[in-house]
Amino acid sequence: MATIPENWLDQEVQEEIATVEQGAAMKAYLNGDIQVDEAARLITTDVLQAAQEEEGEAEELEEKLCELWGFIIDFILECPSSHTKIIDLLHTISQFPHIDRTGKDSLETFEDENGVVREAQLWEDLPRFWSSLSDYSASEAAWRGLWTKSSLEKGENPSWFNMNAFAATAFKSGPFAGRRLFGNWGCYVLKEAVNPHRELVEIDVPAAAIWMQSAGAELHHFYLTGFKGESSPETWVELRKAFRNMSNDDTMDATIREKAADIAAAMEIASATNERGAYRDLQITLAYVGGQER
Repeated sequence: MATIPENWLDQEVQEEIATVEQGAAMKAYLNGDIQVDEAARLITTDVLQAAQEEEGEAEELEEKLCELWGFIIDFILECPSSHTKIIDLLHTISQFPHIDRTGKDSLETFEDENGVVREAQLWEDLPRFWSSLSDYSASEAAWRGLWTKSSLEKGENPSWFNMNAFAATAFKSGPFAGRRLFGNWGCYVLKEAVNPHRELVEIDVPAAAIWMQSAGAELHHFYLTGFKGESSPETWVELRKAFRNMSNDDTMDATIREKAADIAAAMEIASATNERGAYRDLQITLAYVGGQER
C-alpha cells in the first residue's frame, strides 16, 4: 500500500490542483480499495468531458490535461511508494479508446520513440504528459541545490530523489521501459555526479546511486546505444573510474564516498552483465546461421 503524506492530498484539493473526485479516486486506488481501471476512469472524467464538448479549439482540453498530469506528477514527487501504481495508472490511461480529433487543433507535436515527429493522439500518446514531466524534471534539476545538508541529515527526502526514483523504475521495466526521455535523464544524472565543481555532490551522487541500483544494466545499454551525447565503452569506464576516485577521496563525506563506491561497483556489474548478454546473443546467432548453412 502506498503511503500518502498526512493532509497532503487534502491540500492538493484545497489548492484546486485536483478536484474532490480526483483526490478521492487516487486515495482509494493507492489504498487498494478500487482497481486501476476504475481509478483511471474517475480521474480522467473532466478531460473526457472537455474532449466531448470541444468544438475545434483545444485550449480547455489542454488545460484539463495539464491539470491532470500536474496532479499525477505531484504524487511522483511526494509519494515515492506510489510509483509502481502510478506507472500502471498511466499505462491504463494510454490504453483508453482512441478519441478522433480530426479537424481540431493539435494538442501537441512531439517526437515519438521511433524518431517520428507527429501530432500526439488522445489517449495513446498521453498528450502533454511527457512534456510536462520533462519540464518538471528540468525545474527539479535547476533547483536541486536549494536542498540543504541539514535537510538531508534530518532524513528528509528531496523531491529530486523521488523524481529520479520514478524515472529509473519506469525505465527499467514495464510499459515505459527503455523510453528515451528516461534514458537521457539517467545519463545526465550520472555525468552531473562527477562534475569537477562538485557543489551539489551531496544531491547528485545519491541521485546517480538511485539510477545504478535500480536500472544499472539498462542505463549502461542505453548509454552505449541511445544516449544523445558523447558515449562509448571508454567514456563509461572513465565515469566509473571517477566514481572510484571519489570513493577514495578522504576530503569527502563518508556517506558520499560509500555511495560513490556503490556506483562504481554497479557500473562494473552493468558492463559485465551486458557483455555476457551480447556474447550469448552472438553464440545463438552463430548457431542459427550454422544450422541454416548445413
